[in-house]
Amino acid sequence: MIDSVLNALISRQNSDGGWGATQNRSSNTEATSLALSALKAIGERSVDNSILRGALWLTGRQNPDGGWRLNDVATAGSWTTALAIIALSAFPEHQKRVHDGARWLVQQEGSAPGILAKLILWARGKTKINELNNDLIGWSWVPNSFSWVEPTSYALTALKKVKSSMSDDNLNERIREGEAMIYDRMCKGGGWNYGNSKVLDYALWPYPDVTAVALIAIQDRGAEAANQESLNALRKTAAETNSGLASSWTAICLSLYAQDIREWQSRVEKGFEKNGFLGETKTLALALLALNGKTNPFRI
Repeated sequence: MIDSVLNALISRQNSDGGWGATQNRSSNTEATSLALSALKAIGERSVDNSILRGALWLTGRQNPDGGWRLNDVATAGSWTTALAIIALSAFPEHQKRVHDGARWLVQQEGSAPGILAKLILWARGKTKINELNNDLIGWSWVPNSFSWVEPTSYALTALKKVKSSMSDDNLNERIREGEAMIYDRMCKGGGWNYGNSKVLDYALWPYPDVTAVALIAIQDRGAEAANQESLNALRKTAAETNSGLASSWTAICLSLYAQDIREWQSRVEKGFEKNGFLGETKTLALALLALNGKTNPFRI
C-alpha cells in the first residue's frame, strides 16, 4: 500500500519540480513542502531525484526577506513559510534559508477581531463575541488578519524545530505567546475548532484535523492535562469522521505521543483504496507520512 501512495504522489510532481493541489495544477508552497517532507521521510534512493527537484522549486520561491510566497502568482510571504521551514529543516545545506524563514515568521502577527466583529456585536446587543483572550496574538492565514489555530500551530512547530540552532529572544517570546493562544482557544472537553471555542454564547466543536495540528505544535508539553484531554477528543472526533486527511493527521499526531496508530493507518489505507484521496497532493503526502512510521518531520 505504501508503494502505491508513494507512486501516486511522485506521479503528481510537475515538470517545474513542485507540486500543485492536484495533478496538473500550478505548483504551490503548501503542496510542495508537504510532498517534500513525505518523500524525505521515506529515505529511499529511488526518490532522490524527486526530492532534489522539489527542493530546488521550494528554495527558488523564498523571498529576500526570508518568507515564502504561496505560488508564482503571489509576491508577498505567506503562512506557508512555516511548512517550507519544516520541509527544509531536513536538509543541512539549506539551514541558512531555514533560519531566514524563521526570522521572517517571528515578525508576523495575527490581529484581534476587527470592525466586522464589532458590528456583529452591536447588531446583537452583546459586548463580547467569543471567549478568546484578544491580547494573545498568533499567526494568520492572510497578513494583518485574525489569528487562527492552524497557521499558529504550523508556525509554532516550525519555530520549535529551529530554536535550538538560533539565538533570538523574540523567537522564544513568540513561541510562548503562540502556545498560550492555542491553549486559550481549546474547546470545552478538549480539541480545537478553526478559530474560537465559543461564539455568541454557542460552544463550538473540535475538528480532528485542526486538533491534530494543534497537538503537534504543543507535543513538547504532552503531560499537560489539556493535551491529554485533547488527545481523547482527537480519537473520538477522528473515529466519527470519514476523511483521509483527518485519519492521516491523527496518525501523525498520535505517533508523536507514542500512541498506537494502527487503527488510523488502516483507515488511511481504506480511504486510499476507495478513491485515491481524489488525487489531492496534501492528503497523499500526509497519508504517506502516516503509513511510513520511520521519520516524522513534525517531531520537535
